[in-house]
Amino acid sequence: MASGNGLRNRIDDSLYNSRIISTFVEYIEKHYPDLDIDSILSYAGITNYELADQGHWLSQRQVDRFYEIMAQKTGNPNLSQEAGRYAASSNASGAVRQYALGFMTPAAAYWVVEKIAPHFTRASTLKTKKLGNHKIEVIATPNLGVFEKPYQCDNRIGFLESISKVFTNKFAKIEHPTCIHRDGDICRYIITWEKTFSFMWRRTRNYLISFSLLVCAALYFFIPPIFWAALIFLFISLIVGISFYSGHLEKEELAKNLEGQSDAAKLLLDQINIRYNDALLVKEIGQATSILLDIQKLLKSVMEAMEKWLDFDRGGIWLTNEEKTHLVYNVGYGHRPEIEKILRDSDFHLDCPHSKGVVVQAFKEQKPSLVNDIGEIEKYLSKRSLEFVKNTGAQSFICVPIVFEGESLGVILVDNLSSKNPLTQSDMSLLLGIAPQIGISIHNAISYKRLQESKEREQNLRELFEKYVPAPIIKQYVGSGEIDLFRGEESSITALFLDIRGFTSSSEAMDARDVVSFLNDYFERCSIVISEERGHINKYTGDGFFAIFGAPETLENHTTLAFNSACKILELTRGFILEGKTIEVGIGLHTGKAILGNIGSQTKIEYTAVGDTVNTAARIQEFTKIFHEFPIIMSRDAWDEIVGHPYHHEIRNLGMQKIRGKKEKLEAFGFKTLKDHPLLMAQGNKGFIPLQRIKGV
Repeated sequence: MASGNGLRNRIDDSLYNSRIISTFVEYIEKHYPDLDIDSILSYAGITNYELADQGHWLSQRQVDRFYEIMAQKTGNPNLSQEAGRYAASSNASGAVRQYALGFMTPAAAYWVVEKIAPHFTRASTLKTKKLGNHKIEVIATPNLGVFEKPYQCDNRIGFLESISKVFTNKFAKIEHPTCIHRDGDICRYIITWEKTFSFMWRRTRNYLISFSLLVCAALYFFIPPIFWAALIFLFISLIVGISFYSGHLEKEELAKNLEGQSDAAKLLLDQINIRYNDALLVKEIGQATSILLDIQKLLKSVMEAMEKWLDFDRGGIWLTNEEKTHLVYNVGYGHRPEIEKILRDSDFHLDCPHSKGVVVQAFKEQKPSLVNDIGEIEKYLSKRSLEFVKNTGAQSFICVPIVFEGESLGVILVDNLSSKNPLTQSDMSLLLGIAPQIGISIHNAISYKRLQESKEREQNLRELFEKYVPAPIIKQYVGSGEIDLFRGEESSITALFLDIRGFTSSSEAMDARDVVSFLNDYFERCSIVISEERGHINKYTGDGFFAIFGAPETLENHTTLAFNSACKILELTRGFILEGKTIEVGIGLHTGKAILGNIGSQTKIEYTAVGDTVNTAARIQEFTKIFHEFPIIMSRDAWDEIVGHPYHHEIRNLGMQKIRGKKEKLEAFGFKTLKDHPLLMAQGNKGFIPLQRIKGV
């Protein structure tokens, strides 16, 4: 809302501390006991628990409506000033006495009034200026957007008058030459107060000392010494007597100050203790939320901290279920076992659009709620909610939503049963400060859980895809964020092709499941061998396969590793019997450059190697059908790369051979395994799965 001059009207801002209205209420209860204070507060939109909370602040609209109804019911035009004067003796506004009595003189108390004022009002700024020993000036400047009423100026005058009464037992005299309600920009107050008795007697003593010195000096030459000595004794006696009396008065005033200070100290210690407990609560919750990622452990730790450091009889946290249709009790403290059972068996429905329950509304609207008397809201509760309240014995409670980034996650509920202390706005504010921290921690715990589940899924997917794509390729794309799936690269590799001889005709009489079982068993063992030698089976060709060594991982000795794999595969093949005899295989090896990458389309791709090296290896494998005694045949390029291998001298030159699809011939080399060779005996069947003969073989 904007005023006529364009400034935003702060009529609904929190501007006035509740102690101002508490002083009014105490004054009314004393002088107008027949008035119904509850109805007056209700008209003003002020609750009893807000007045009980010295940390609560009221708006201009609330205090205006309060004074409006009060003036109407009392008919007293001086009500506001009288209530301001009452601050000197009010229990509610005892802060005035506590502040004032903290200083030895009225002058000191008035001098710090500008520092007292912010604890009572945010509507204006007060400045003080000393004009004399018993006179001070106070200037009140309204803050932007605030439009105070005349009754508030009168109340301020009464307040300033009351400070003097704390010391002199008389109200100060106030002159008000400038006022914002008389076309002034400020309110100016000239304050004069009477001297205290101790001050007047001290001044009398000081004057008497000066007077006695002058008289004694003047009469020294005119009266006999004995009379002069008697005169001195008389003056000393008077001075000492006045000094003792003024000292007695000072002690009485000091005792009065100390009495006030003891009350102030007690209140201060209580506040320090509350703030200390609040700080420890925040510390413990902060520590728990920083190290605990299990939701149940986290919430249990929060409840333990609240039970330890807060003055609530009971507390609990309700969280939404996975479908977000109900609020379900999660953890709490202070509940008897039978009440705990009721809480766990009950929940709050979130899927009812017409629900008016306080807890549901706090969750949905993300606004806290404080109820100091359950009777105030009984008419708004459903039959089920009333039964729940009756069963749990709730009388007053605070409900605060747990929210993270605009999403409600649950609520915190606390209540009192045996404690007579009313729940306050400060209590709710503290919970409002804790709730977001709990919300962040719950979200972090949920995120951590999802991350762990995601890691498990990723691991499962990796293990699955590694059956289709070499692990280094998966690592390359996942780790680097590579998105160019069809980028190829040239590498030096050794290609290995294997084919089972005559398998098609030999398996015609077998059941299809037996055929698949036989091949899977054999290929599984071959895959283990190839993996041990750091190779990768790229594709299966029915009763054979194509394997790559040297890519995608670069290997300097990839030809040796490929040859070792071929030898081991020949050895394990002896354990596979088909139609009463050992199966036979042919293996071709060739080393050279090849293009590696993902080949295919946007809907179907396959990581593989293409080029002359791959085609040549496939053709060399076909030579094993001609040279039956040599199950492993390789090109010269491969043979040259394994010079120094223990089997190298056993490899036989097969001469120049015509390659299908090529004009030029290729020099081929053949090898057959030696059953008793030390290398093979050392390798044995390490890592192999025990042989399982299939049905019907």
